[in-house]
Amino acid sequence: MKVMIGNAWCDENGRSTGGKPGDQKQKGTPDLYTGEVRMQDFYMNKKGWLILRFKKPKHAKKAAKLMKKACNNASLGYSQSDGENGRESVFKYDIASTVPRNCDCSTLVNKVIREATGKDIPVFYTGNEKEILQKTGLFKPTIEYKPGTTLYDGDVIVTKTKGHTAMITEGMPWNNPFEPPKTNVTSPTNAKKQGCASYISKGEGVKWVQYELAQHQFQTEIDACGGIDGDCGKGTVACIAEYQKLVGLKADGICGPKTIAKLMEG
Repeated sequence: MKVMIGNAWCDENGRSTGGKPGDQKQKGTPDLYTGEVRMQDFYMNKKGWLILRFKKPKHAKKAAKLMKKACNNASLGYSQSDGENGRESVFKYDIASTVPRNCDCSTLVNKVIREATGKDIPVFYTGNEKEILQKTGLFKPTIEYKPGTTLYDGDVIVTKTKGHTAMITEGMPWNNPFEPPKTNVTSPTNAKKQGCASYISKGEGVKWVQYELAQHQFQTEIDACGGIDGDCGKGTVACIAEYQKLVGLKADGICGPKTIAKLMEG
């Protein structure tokens, strides 16, 4: 799955300070992918990423949409400078405003969160962003990004040390995008062990199960065994069995009709 981020990048001169108000590099409207504030492919920062995930899906969905609006707004430029047209001038108007002003990576993320949640977030820099956002009560415990970690719409990413921050604008949606399985889901090894003759171990139905397990407390475990990849191996079977224990079902590692029904109940 292709993942996109939205972020404030640099001013019209490729610098961090001194830029004019508004995006001088945007080529037109709509234009999400060029400019001082833009969307781009997710990349692995050399400092590593930390993930701050909203507790409420409605906040995450709204934040992702607002970040897209910011990336398409030619009136929103970049500058780390202080003063009237500096990084905090983004707070004077809403994201969609056509009044030229500037932001930097952290004030843009801050402004988007403010509009998405209606909460007045203290101004932060990337160096103290994690601590300030965690104190708001809006986010789940911070996750360290590793290859295979699922990134959801609206996730805030910030470097482990002072550097950069951005938001996931196109990642895993908050509503399960996959079709539920029409038969049991388990691994070939577990099917043989349990005497299960009818099952699938790969495909969209497996992705549906993995997605639901991730939403039911097993995100870290699903990420650790390859993410939502449609391949039901040992790790996914273990997650199925642990979930079955939690909801009072036979913990056989086979996601059959009863387990599917429980997952659908939420």
